[in-house]
Order: sequence, then structure tokens, then C-alpha cells
Amino acid sequence: MVLKLFKYTTILLFTILVCTSFSGKKDKSYIGKWKGRDKGDVGYLTLTKDRYATFEFGGEIMGGTSYNHSGINASLKYKINTKKDPHEINFVIWDKKKAKEVGRMRGIFRMIDKDKMQMAINFTGSNTRPTDFNSDSIIFYRISE
Repeated sequence: MVLKLFKYTTILLFTILVCTSFSGKKDKSYIGKWKGRDKGDVGYLTLTKDRYATFEFGGEIMGGTSYNHSGINASLKYKINTKKDPHEINFVIWDKKKAKEVGRMRGIFRMIDKDKMQMAINFTGSNTRPTDFNSDSIIFYRISE
């Protein structure tokens, strides 16, 4: 009787462990509106749940679901790889009319805590990604979720 009870308890605990381990819930603490300072200029970065990104620097807005990028109607989406350390982020400029990628900025980021994120981005358009935060990184502070 005790052995049978132990067996059922073990099966139940194993089932609970398996179900909670593979729930698919990923850390998305990077989603929200962020404020940062780059070389004295204050700017904002917004990362939405539906993977749109918006940069705001000096009154200029780049990104979101629709904006003018060099004469084309574009959107700015982001892709994240949290399996890498530091995490990788790609900002993808998308031509909405032709439905194709027209540019990409590669970066890295890490969450210092839930309200503080450090990011380094290659704004040159080349295929290289920063490898560390030693130069040209920005600390962003969450201002809303």
C-alpha cells in the first residue's frame, strides 16, 4: 500500500515538473519604453510585444509600424536571441510596399535588472555585431511597460 502510494505520488510530481518546465514562457522583460543617454543626448527606445521597435532621438522618430525611411514606407521590427550571452538583437527595416528587408542593425544587450538594460548597436549597416559593451553602449532605464 505504501509502495503504491509512493509510486502514484512520484508519477504526479514528475508530471507537474514536466508540465511546468516546458510551459514555453520566455523572459520578455525587455518589452517596454526605455530612456537612455548617448553622448549627452537623451533618447527613447520602445520595444513592443508584437516586435516593433521605435527610436526617438532629438525629436526624430525612427521605426514603429510605419515611418518614412529614405523615401519608402517602412516599419522597424526587432528579433531577439536570448540563448546567446550577451543577448543578440537585430533591428530589421522592412519595406512595407515590396514586403522585403531593406536594412538591418545588429546589436547586443543584457538586462542588468528588470528596469535597467545595457545595449550596444552597430548603426553603420555593416554585418558586424558588437562583441562587448566597452564602447558605444547605452544604459536604458524603463519608463513604462
